[in-house]
Amino acid sequence: MSLKSADNSGTRVRERVVETVQRVLGEDYRPQLRSLELNSLKMLELIVGLEEEFGIHISEDAPLANITSSIDQIVEYMLTVKLPEEPC
Repeated sequence: MSLKSADNSGTRVRERVVETVQRVLGEDYRPQLRSLELNSLKMLELIVGLEEEFGIHISEDAPLANITSSIDQIVEYMLTVKLPEEPC
């Protein structure tokens, strides 16, 4: 995988994360804030939304509050897990 390909992949992951966060949080999503500041229910709804969007399972033992603390943290986490291949 080339550097350009990896960068494009990271950009696509970020786009999908933002779309998922917007869909799950609705009006509660404020892109101008760095932190998502989620209550426990919204955090779990977001985890389920990310699992559905990316076709993965996020363990209950994972640091969920840290993973969902910001868009950057979610993207960083997604780039560390093995994501299923997107259809071409």
